[in-house]
Amino acid sequence: MDLTQVQEFFQATDSGDADKLRNYLHPNVSVTMLGVDGADAPFRLSEYLQFIADSIAYRKVRGERTEHIPTRVKIADDLIAVRGYLRITSPGQPDEYHPYTDILKLRDGKVAEYNIAYEI
Repeated sequence: MDLTQVQEFFQATDSGDADKLRNYLHPNVSVTMLGVDGADAPFRLSEYLQFIADSIAYRKVRGERTEHIPTRVKIADDLIAVRGYLRITSPGQPDEYHPYTDILKLRDGKVAEYNIAYEI
């Protein structure tokens, strides 16, 4: 993955586009999230896609929207590190910014291990 693909990956996550996400996620992906409610164990692909869909639906009902804003991306062969902010917009409220750090390990050009940490 290159920088453009990393950005497209986050855009697909923000929009909940499961088809686009499948282009970036390995069929046997393992997704581990620290600091995320409802993510107590690693997710496989279908579980992660459902988590994304449920999260977007929950926020939509509340009139909220999330956007990943990567501020630093380091790519070294099959390892990608991303630091940034998750912006949450809510009607009538100031935007919230929550820091995150992601470590992505690639296999066959797709994300096979995805480790996400919020608020560290």
